[in-house]
Amino acid sequence: MEKVICVLVLYNPKVDLLVKVVSAILPQVDLLWISDNSVEPLNLSSILETSSKIVYKKMPGNIGIAAAQNYGINYAVEHNYNYLFYLDQDSIVSEDIISKLLSQYRFLLSNSIIVGAVGPRAFNRCENKEYKGSVKKGKKINNEITEVSELISSASLIAVSNFEKTGLMDEELFIDGVDHEWCWRASSRMNGRFFIVETVKLSHYLGEGDRYFLWRKVPIPTPFRTYYQFRNYFTLLRRNYVPTYWKVSNGIKYVVKLFYYPLCISPRLSYLKNICKGIYDGILG
Repeated sequence: MEKVICVLVLYNPKVDLLVKVVSAILPQVDLLWISDNSVEPLNLSSILETSSKIVYKKMPGNIGIAAAQNYGINYAVEHNYNYLFYLDQDSIVSEDIISKLLSQYRFLLSNSIIVGAVGPRAFNRCENKEYKGSVKKGKKINNEITEVSELISSASLIAVSNFEKTGLMDEELFIDGVDHEWCWRASSRMNGRFFIVETVKLSHYLGEGDRYFLWRKVPIPTPFRTYYQFRNYFTLLRRNYVPTYWKVSNGIKYVVKLFYYPLCISPRLSYLKNICKGIYDGILG
C-alpha cells in the first residue's frame, strides 16, 4: 500500500487558521511532518496532541523554506514513504485532494509519462481568479490535465523517489524560487514533466496584496522577500537548466520593479536597500 507524507513548513502562523489546515489534511495522509521556522514562540498543543500521525520538528530559527522542507524529505526517504505532499500554513485543502491528485498521477504513469509532480490550479482567494502564467500558459493534455514547466510547491504531490534522482531543495535560495528551481532541475536530470490538475483548486494568496500596474494587478512582496527575488534571479541566471523564457521575462519584470517599488511602494527606502543588496549579493554569489 502506498504511503503519503505531508510536509508542512511554518513561519509565525495564525494558530486558529493552522488548526483548520491540519484538520483538513490529516485524515488524507499517513503522516504529517511539521518543520517550524517560527521565530516567535507558538502554543501548538491544540494541534500536536490531537494525533499520533504528527511529527513536529522545531528549526533553529528561520533557516528558510528549502532547508525546512529538506528535513521532511529526508524523513520520507528514510521511512520509505511513496509520495510527498507539500502544504502551506494557510492553505485549507478539500477533503479529497490527495485521492484526486494520486488518481491523475497514476493515470499519467500508466501512459508511460515521467512525472515530476502534479498539483492543483491555484486561484487568488481575494478575487476568486485563477493564477495562470503570463508567458507560458501550459499545454492541455486533456480536459482535466495541463502540462506546465513548473509548479508552486504548495499542494503539489511528488514521488519520493524523484528526490533521490533530482536531489533535495536548494537551500542556497532560502525562499524565493525554491519550488520552480527544483522543477527545472528535475526536468534536466530525470526528464520529469509537471502537470496541473484543473479539477483540483487551491485557495492561494501571493505577496502583501495586489496593486494595479498599468492594466493589470500584480502581487506586492515585502521588502525582505524582494531581496531574495533579486538575489535569486541573478543566482539562477547562471544555471544552464533554468529556462530561457524565465530568464528573459523575469529580467524585464525586475527592471520594472527596480524603479516601481522604490518610487511607488512604501516603505520606499527599505525596498531600495533590499533591491540593491539583492543585486549585489546575486552578482557576486
